[in-house]
Amino acid sequence: MIVRSDGYVVTNNHVVEGASGRIEVVFNDGTVRRAKVLGRSAQLDLAVVRAENVSGLPTVKLGTSDQLVVGDDVVAIGNALALDGGLSVTRGIISAKGRTVDTDAKTSLYNMLQTDAAINPGNSGGPLLNSRGEVIGINTAIASPSEAQNVGFAIAIDSARPIIDQLRSGS
Repeated sequence: MIVRSDGYVVTNNHVVEGASGRIEVVFNDGTVRRAKVLGRSAQLDLAVVRAENVSGLPTVKLGTSDQLVVGDDVVAIGNALALDGGLSVTRGIISAKGRTVDTDAKTSLYNMLQTDAAINPGNSGGPLLNSRGEVIGINTAIASPSEAQNVGFAIAIDSARPIIDQLRSGS
């Protein structure tokens, strides 16, 4: 998710974790740019990277997650299963707010939004949008497919915003 027109991108920490070599950002038009991790938080599963040699990029508009109610329509955007053909879009509702999700990394994520919009591997770091097209969450995790289907989780944008600002500044 591009949050500044000069190449600042928000994603999940688990997307960039372990990337000891070259990091690249691939844009919708197929353009590929090298990128640098500016900051990341394993505990909150957030990362900010900056794509090099870009300007004038379209950005997402950050909304608010505090005013969401269960049943609100949402759209999840990502690159499900890394399939050819570009981004995928799924639609659903907010199923619950304030969820705690245990991760494979033996940490817990708090104040998560639960949605039935399909979130699959490859959707991580993509936006969860409200009906006005504003980012209200960051797609992050799914419930174990052996236990549930179409139970996905996103970091609430109001919880993420101050951390994103800290990571952007390199702290």
